Amino acid sequence: MGVQELAVVGLVGSGVGAALSLPMVWPGRGRALDPRLLGGAMLLMSAIAALISARLAGLVATSLVVEHAINLSGLCAFPLAVVYTRVACGLPLRAAWAPALWLPAALYLVLTLWRQSLGRDTGVPFVWLLPVALTFTAMSAYALWHRRPPVAPPLVPAEWVVGFQVVLNAAQVVRMDFGHVPAVRALVPLVLAGAFVAMVAFVTWRTMTVPAGRADDVAMPGRRAFPAEVPPPARYERSTLDETAAGDLLAHIDRALGGDRLFARADLSLAQLAEAVGSTPHQVSEALNRFGGMTFHELLNRHRVNDVKAQLQDPSNDRYTIEGIGASAGFGSRSALYAAFHRAEGMTPTAFRTAVRSTPPA
Repeated sequence: MGVQELAVVGLVGSGVGAALSLPMVWPGRGRALDPRLLGGAMLLMSAIAALISARLAGLVATSLVVEHAINLSGLCAFPLAVVYTRVACGLPLRAAWAPALWLPAALYLVLTLWRQSLGRDTGVPFVWLLPVALTFTAMSAYALWHRRPPVAPPLVPAEWVVGFQVVLNAAQVVRMDFGHVPAVRALVPLVLAGAFVAMVAFVTWRTMTVPAGRADDVAMPGRRAFPAEVPPPARYERSTLDETAAGDLLAHIDRALGGDRLFARADLSLAQLAEAVGSTPHQVSEALNRFGGMTFHELLNRHRVNDVKAQLQDPSNDRYTIEGIGASAGFGSRSALYAAFHRAEGMTPTAFRTAVRSTPPA
């Protein structure tokens, strides 16, 4: 296979990646955080594959503008992959450090513009960017090493994301050392194209293997990945939790979430809830799944949606934005708020507030 053929494969792969990721990041619909993060990273990777492949095929001239576009796309895609990995591993997102992930991209842009204004060469050898890419990969691997049980299974396993970053970095190193070989120059777009094809195959496989009657559970782009799983009965075969003890524990959980407003903590985990009620994560999970008929994630959303509804019904809260009200109830993002609210009430928070204001008092 010649360089032209490899370039075509890269272009096709980038097209597949863009087609799959655009619905995940398209605005105007309530979506969870994880598909938006993954879709954004894939879209930027698609742009990288398209630019490198188009340059190989002679469709785009080799220039500093193209190099800067490739480098900036990578410096923005890697942070999105890091944040997605933390979400997939059930780790909290720290507002204090999250913006720092984009400092390399901002610094790269500022230095490029500054050197251009001085009339200096703005080219940046990839060897200077490799440590940044490796640092982002290490951060993703760290999240994988310290992961906790997420509130719901992720859209794509965190291991896949970390593995992809490792393979991409390896491909970049090989390309950097052996770039004089024509076929090697196509290595990066080929790796990206392969990842996109694997992603499509994974989503297709999930679609075909979901049991009948569970169509809503499919992890399709733009939707919450999978519903939180109901553990198999075998998991609780040796349980000592009877119906009476489970009822007491559920009441304690409800008081802790409602009375103490634990649900308003956006990073609340199952382990933290168990500690608050003096139990274990296993018993709390069993009580909720076997006797409460809901998952930890569903319970949190129920309390949070009810709190948002109560705030929206109070006219004194009209000065607050819906996003602000959602944040005060524990929703980590606008998309998570709208998705949970629409699932529970069949309408958006905006429509709910409008309906409340247009209904005359009894």
